[in-house]
Amino acid sequence: MKAQAFKKFFLPLIFLFFLFPNLSFSKTDDVSDFILKRCQYLERFRNVPVCSTCVSSQTTIPDFYRDRDYMPAWDDEKKISELFSAIDSSYDHGLNPGDYHLDVLKRLKKRIEKGERSPEILADYDVLLTDALLRLSFHLFYGKVSPESLDPDWNFKRTLLKKEPYIFLKEVINSGKITKALNNLVPKTPYYRVLKRELKRYREFEKKGWPKVPTGKTLKLGMRDERIIVLKRRLHLEGFYNIKDDSNITDSFDEGLFEAVKTFQNHNGLEPDGVVGKNTIRALNITPKRKVDQIRVNLERARWILHDLPERFLIVNIAGFRLYYLEDDKREWSCKVMVGKPYWKTPVFKATMKYVVLNPYWVVPPGILRKEVIPKIKKDPQYLKKNNMEIVDLKGRRVDPQKINWARVNPRRFPYIIRQKPGPKNALGRIKFIFPNKHFVFLHDTPAKALFAKNMRAFSHGCIRVEKPIELVKILFEGSKKWTFEKIKEIIDSKKNKVIHLEKEIPVLVLYWTVTRNKDNSITFLPDIYNRDYKILLGLDTPMELSFFGKKLWNG
Repeated sequence: MKAQAFKKFFLPLIFLFFLFPNLSFSKTDDVSDFILKRCQYLERFRNVPVCSTCVSSQTTIPDFYRDRDYMPAWDDEKKISELFSAIDSSYDHGLNPGDYHLDVLKRLKKRIEKGERSPEILADYDVLLTDALLRLSFHLFYGKVSPESLDPDWNFKRTLLKKEPYIFLKEVINSGKITKALNNLVPKTPYYRVLKRELKRYREFEKKGWPKVPTGKTLKLGMRDERIIVLKRRLHLEGFYNIKDDSNITDSFDEGLFEAVKTFQNHNGLEPDGVVGKNTIRALNITPKRKVDQIRVNLERARWILHDLPERFLIVNIAGFRLYYLEDDKREWSCKVMVGKPYWKTPVFKATMKYVVLNPYWVVPPGILRKEVIPKIKKDPQYLKKNNMEIVDLKGRRVDPQKINWARVNPRRFPYIIRQKPGPKNALGRIKFIFPNKHFVFLHDTPAKALFAKNMRAFSHGCIRVEKPIELVKILFEGSKKWTFEKIKEIIDSKKNKVIHLEKEIPVLVLYWTVTRNKDNSITFLPDIYNRDYKILLGLDTPMELSFFGKKLWNG
């Protein structure tokens, strides 16, 4: 009987194993079959729905599972718990935890804990955990929104990780140190840490809210007005004014309020005059939610840029109208700048400063030549002489303006160059700093020094006017034996045109930040002068499944 039973029940099974050597009846292999199907669909169709969400990495997820023969990767509750915590913590970076399948993963986790352990559910859970780690890793390191999709001239190119993304996933999951690996991806600069801290603080303000200060006549030191009571409460809630007894607030504009208003103005990019006019009231009535969004947008910009920074470099913050010199990530020097008018926006880009020009000629750009200079010459024949300008041909030979029939000149087809000679009225001042770029943007001195006293300094045609060009020269040529500051100053005083190449070229980053970090680690909110924040915010708030930005958001 035993021999017959063996033949009846076990010989067919042995035959199957010989015929199909890879066939297995274990639960794990059933899960692997479903993982394999998911990967095959993903390679073929790119976006694969998994439990009402989408896995979108067309190559990385299949590569990852192929490398492990489609075996499940998330077999350790500690790893899973760390990933769930990291997804929750993405909120602290200004990201949306929903982009990392959080709700779906929670539902699957509950079903599994209740005993629903079908191979399909286990496979979906495993694949979504891996995709969540991949997405979150990419967003923390590169940002969620593609800067190239917002700015076709974006040139802050960053290489992908030095290893294949699927190998990165493999190493992180195998190590079990999910939290540590993700923390290593975010920018390490003080700026990023301060913005994260302030995001948390302003989200608390968002929960509580603050009162709206009514519009009306300008409020000044010494005045009495019922609106001053609201003003004091508003400043108190953001931490700028201290109220000891809320039931006994006076309606007088005292010295304490005057100082609080100035501090508030400083922290909002306004002229700190202590006077509450329409601009200050407008800033006071910006909602906490809008400030939260402004911080989130700038955290995203930081993820785009603030990795692997050079030892020394220059930063222009367009929205803040300032130039900074940084060394070893410490701000060593700064000064005011003027940037392009909204119609002549200064672009965001990076380049390398290679030389300076002392006592430069100003070659009138084609746009200004067409729209401004030629029409003025036609109206006033003495315009060139009054502005110390000359006309030269393409070989640099001077052309007599009196021999040109200006009435017949087509501004769009003017065959000569008009340039302003070196001198006190030269639009570029005494020095220009050249970092070659396709935008023809550079730093330069200016004779219009009075404009630096203005708080809003968008006055140029795109180039960047520097408040303290002599101090910048000192920094750039510090330690040079050939070009001492005394020698450079002598050339400047001679009014002779001279090009001097830097012995140490320096990177220049022309950026756009609407929230900045101050030396005391407080922050300043700045006006979005070019209206660039809203597109980034839209990208951050658009769910990944609905994202319309043209560039790929991760490597896959």
